[in-house]
Amino acid sequence: MQILKIIILLSFLSFFSGCSSTGGTIGGLFPAPKLLDGKIENNTYFSKDGDFSVSIPHKEDTYEYTYLQVKEQYGKFGTYISFGPAAIDQSIYRLEIGKKLSPESKNVDFDTAVESIIANYSKQLELGYKSQPSIIKKEKASVNGFNSYIVELTQKLPNQTFTHEVVITDYPTMAAIFWVQKSSIGQNKASINTMQFAKSFKVL
Repeated sequence: MQILKIIILLSFLSFFSGCSSTGGTIGGLFPAPKLLDGKIENNTYFSKDGDFSVSIPHKEDTYEYTYLQVKEQYGKFGTYISFGPAAIDQSIYRLEIGKKLSPESKNVDFDTAVESIIANYSKQLELGYKSQPSIIKKEKASVNGFNSYIVELTQKLPNQTFTHEVVITDYPTMAAIFWVQKSSIGQNKASINTMQFAKSFKVL
C-alpha cells in the first residue's frame, strides 16, 4: 500500500517536526511576516505548484490572521499545510495530501487506509502530548462528491482538552486529510468550520 505508507510517513514528520514555519509572532509580541512557499489570495491558500487550493480559517483582514502561524512541507509524495494557532484562537487547521503516483496506490482499499491513518495519527498525538486520544465519532460521508470519512476524537491534557475533528477524502489523484485541532483554551474565532474547510479544497 504505497499511498498508505506515504501518508503515515508524512503524518509523523508533519505533526511534530520538519515543517517550514512562518507567521505567528516575534518574541511573543509582534506579528511576524508570512514568507510562504505557496501563496494566500482572497482568503484562499494556493499550493506552490498550483495543484490545489483551500480556504484559510481566518480572513486576511482580521486580527487573528495577522498573528496566524502557517507551516508548509512539500515532498515528492505529498504535502502538509497547517494554519494556526492565531492571536486568540489556538485551533490548528491541518491539511495533508498523499499523492497517488503508482497504479498500486490508486487501488488501495479506502476503508483500510482510513483505519491506519487514524491509528497512526493517534499514536503520534499520544507521543507528542503524552495523552491517548479517544474516538467518539466515526462515519462515512460524501465530500465534494467523493467517498469520505468524518471522525472526531477527544484528548485530555492536564491543563486543557483537545477536540480533533477529521475529514478524510478519497480523490482520484490523491487522498486528502483535513485535521482540525481545537483547544478548550482560548476562543473559536475561525470564519469556517471543519466541514467547510474540507469542502473548500479544490484540485486545480
